[in-house]
Amino acid sequence: EAMDISSGMLEEARKKNVYTSFHQQVLGEPLDFPSATFDAIISVGVFTYGHVKSNAFDELIRITKPGGYIVVSMPTDLYESSEFKPKLTALEGSGQWEMVTATEQFRTHQKKDTGVYLKVWVYKVF
Repeated sequence: EAMDISSGMLEEARKKNVYTSFHQQVLGEPLDFPSATFDAIISVGVFTYGHVKSNAFDELIRITKPGGYIVVSMPTDLYESSEFKPKLTALEGSGQWEMVTATEQFRTHQKKDTGVYLKVWVYKVF
């Protein structure tokens, strides 16, 4: 399934012919999915500068099945300097999920150095 705030991005997702359904929703607001719906959620390019806030993780956890996974990428400097690190740590401390692994940071573009480095985190939901 594909979800995005932008109808244009959902149209791009349709062109890939890999998604079975499309949902135009706002991450950070209550989502129109039942609790414990998904085995895994993959979020790439969503948690970035001026985009979605850290409160969106509460909804992602809610719609992920217990034992399921949330995979998220984020710029390393944003994680370190914003509300994301305390939020993700608090969710782990409260027993809602645990970090399974995190990559080393890597450049966003391998052919040129844009100065932006990402990490990918994998969390298991309880």
